[in-house]
Amino acid sequence: MTYVEGFAGPGIYKTGEPGSPIVALQVFLRQRRLLDTGKRTNVVLIEERADRLERLKKEVNDATTQYGNVPEGMRIEFRNDRCADTLLSALDAVKAMNTPIFAFLDSWGGPDIPLDVARAIAGVPSSEVLVTFGTRFLMQFGKAETHQAAGDQAFGGPSWRKVWDLPSDKKKSFLVSTYRESLKAAGFRYVLSFEMLGEGGHDLHLVYGTTNALGLEKMKEAMWKVDPIRGVNYRDPRDPDQLSLEFSFNPDTGPLRRAILEELTKGERTLAQLREFALLETVYRPPQATTVVRDLLGRGLVERDPVRGQLSADKVIRLVPKASPEMDPLF
Repeated sequence: MTYVEGFAGPGIYKTGEPGSPIVALQVFLRQRRLLDTGKRTNVVLIEERADRLERLKKEVNDATTQYGNVPEGMRIEFRNDRCADTLLSALDAVKAMNTPIFAFLDSWGGPDIPLDVARAIAGVPSSEVLVTFGTRFLMQFGKAETHQAAGDQAFGGPSWRKVWDLPSDKKKSFLVSTYRESLKAAGFRYVLSFEMLGEGGHDLHLVYGTTNALGLEKMKEAMWKVDPIRGVNYRDPRDPDQLSLEFSFNPDTGPLRRAILEELTKGERTLAQLREFALLETVYRPPQATTVVRDLLGRGLVERDPVRGQLSADKVIRLVPKASPEMDPLF
C-alpha cells in the first residue's frame, strides 16, 4: 500500500509535536513484522518549500533510526514540488497505481487539489483520500479570474460558482455539499465530512472519500476516538442546528435523533436501514443509531414491528401516528 501526503510540511511543529508524516511513519514502523514478512509500504512525502523538506528528511531519519532503520519492505519517496504538479508522477515512480493508496491532502483548505488528482486515486481499488477543505477563501476571493480557474479545477467544473447567488448563511454548507458531490463524481462512492472547530477561526473541513463502505465505517471509528481532553471537536456541516460534536464517552446524539425521525417521515425502515442511513448520511456510527432507536422507542415516538422480541436488524421501525421530529422533547 501507499501512504502519501501532498503538503507534508517540516515533520515537526514549533512546539515540538511530531507532524502527521512522522505520526504515520511511526505507526508503520511499529508494524515492522508485517514489512519483514514481505508486505510492502510506500511513503510519499511532497513539500513545496525546500527548507521544510530538508527538516522533514531529518525528522524522518530520526524516526526511522529510533526503530533501527528503514525496513526492506518500505520505500520513502521525497518530492520538492507542488502537490498538484507532482503527486501523480510520484505515485507512478513507486508503482503505486495498482495497489491501495491513502492520500492525505492537507492544504489548509484552499482550492489546491485538482479533481483530476482525486479521480486518478479513486480509480485505484481500495484507495482513499482525506482532504482539508476550506470555504472562506472561495467566498472572499473566488470572483478573481485566477481563483475561479483554481476553483473549477478543484470542483471539476463551475458548479461551485452558484455560491455567490446564495444568502451568506447558506454559502458554506453549499460549498461543502458541492465538493462532496464532486468527490463522488470523481469515483468515491462514500464521502464523509466534518467541520473542524478550535482552529483559531480557520474555516476547515475534513472530507474523506472511499469506494468501500467498510472504509467509511473504520474512518468514523477512528474519528470518534479523538481525545476530547485536547479540545478537538467537530461539527456535521449538514446539521441545521450546527451542534458541536465533542467525541466523548457520552456524545450528544441529538442531531442523529432528529435525522432518524426525519428519515422515518418518508416511510418505515428496518433497523438495518437506519443503521446504514447513520453510516452513509450522518457523522454518526451504526451502533449509535441502534441506541437512538431504543431511546425513541422508550419515548413513544416510534414503534416496532413485531412489538416483542430482540431488536434485531430486520425489525421494522415506524413513526407512531401523528409523530414528527418536532415532538421530540429534547429539541
